[in-house]
Amino acid sequence: MGKALLVSLVVIAAAGSIAHAEERPGRLPVGQGRRISVPYTGPARPVAAQTSQYIYMNRCKGGCSLTHGSDDARSLISSIANNGVVGEFENDMGQTGAAADAAWAALVTCVQEVYSPFAVTVSDQLPINGVGYTMAIAAGQPTDIGLGTDILGVGLATCTPLDNVISFSFSNHEGGTGQARMLDQCWTIAQETAHNFGLEHEYQFTDGQSACNDPMTYRMDCGGQKFFRNKPAACGEYATRLCTCGGTQNSVVRLTKTLGAGTSSIPAPSLVLSSPAMGAAVQSGFTVLASAGSRRGVAKVELYLNDHLWATAVGAAFGINGQPNPSNYTITAPSNVPDGVIDVQLKAYDDLDNLTASPIVTVQKGAACASAATCLTGQKCETGKCFWDAPTGLLGDTCTYNEYCTTGLCQQSDIGQYCTQACVVGSTDGCPATFDCVATSETGGVCLPQSTGGGGCCSVGHDGSHLPYAPIGLGVVALGFVLRRRRR
Repeated sequence: MGKALLVSLVVIAAAGSIAHAEERPGRLPVGQGRRISVPYTGPARPVAAQTSQYIYMNRCKGGCSLTHGSDDARSLISSIANNGVVGEFENDMGQTGAAADAAWAALVTCVQEVYSPFAVTVSDQLPINGVGYTMAIAAGQPTDIGLGTDILGVGLATCTPLDNVISFSFSNHEGGTGQARMLDQCWTIAQETAHNFGLEHEYQFTDGQSACNDPMTYRMDCGGQKFFRNKPAACGEYATRLCTCGGTQNSVVRLTKTLGAGTSSIPAPSLVLSSPAMGAAVQSGFTVLASAGSRRGVAKVELYLNDHLWATAVGAAFGINGQPNPSNYTITAPSNVPDGVIDVQLKAYDDLDNLTASPIVTVQKGAACASAATCLTGQKCETGKCFWDAPTGLLGDTCTYNEYCTTGLCQQSDIGQYCTQACVVGSTDGCPATFDCVATSETGGVCLPQSTGGGGCCSVGHDGSHLPYAPIGLGVVALGFVLRRRRR
């Protein structure tokens, strides 16, 4: 798409499990609606040197009089709207003004939560002292500005973020009632404002999971509150496609580059380790049981034994009501965990890496170690425990085994062995500067210092043995290396 702009006309339909007796006149029935994108052919739009860190949510009290022309949010001029008046925000009952204040406050809070990981203010008050802003109109009907009745939202899609423009989310056109309706309105607003910041539609994360829990999706195979996800995703509306702006898309990375980093207002996951019990005797391949949950969702639960990561459980699937909160997790300790006294701890993360650690439970497997001779490569034996020192190897440092690296992966290249991390081939967000993403599979790879190449690659296992390079893309997780992903 280059510098060209597109108008994205987006219909977000409510989750199929929501039931209601009858839609109010003028609203789209739940589960219906069309989603289209058409080329933008209006006046050329200069790209802002810097995008304002302020989103003004406008409920159009008394109506918003729009003028068609070159985009200027401050003057209510939009290239994608015919001249017209957008009606004031209505609650479920079609009421405006003070009667709709509670519904409006809930919607503003939802959008603030969705954007909280970024350095941007979301407010329904105009900024003062000349602070710039982009405008999110959340009110009215699509017919108010000359659009068809099958449209719920419209924004300017661009590869380079824009400033001083308007997105439209026709909140009065949303079907359903209560919390479900509010979440659909929030979904529409998040998607339309993010179009102005350079985000495209997403269809599927690169790990194969549906992008249904990110507001940049059209998909309806999961519900609940949608958050911008820290996972690379393939773009697309009804199937995967190459992202128009290149590579894959990570919603969190893209918005952080545009708006800066903030602090998520959603707490870190809850976590309860329920088994084994303190002082238990465990066998080879013992299991650890836990429950964990988060409004944002749990991305993974990690098992630490004597302060070392040994196994990871992927977060529970998102369903029609989102991810179950809490969800139950069963993690099996690898069979090669050496005998001895073992401190067991779990850590639960959301996709932003906000984490909660469980209290330590000490158990014993077999006899306590007496020396490092019964431990694994690089381990020490003290107080009956086999353990590795805390990793110190940074990305790009030379290494001889995985546990030396802070990333948990020691990777051989044609000129040496380095601490590395996973990456997505072709992604602009894959590796830091001076590192290349060297392919280990069709789409996956690892970050290696530039000019090291990828020939003769292999990995080092827990026991110090070398593993074939080919399966490393799948074998890394079992060795304690954690992959992270994202979306639009």
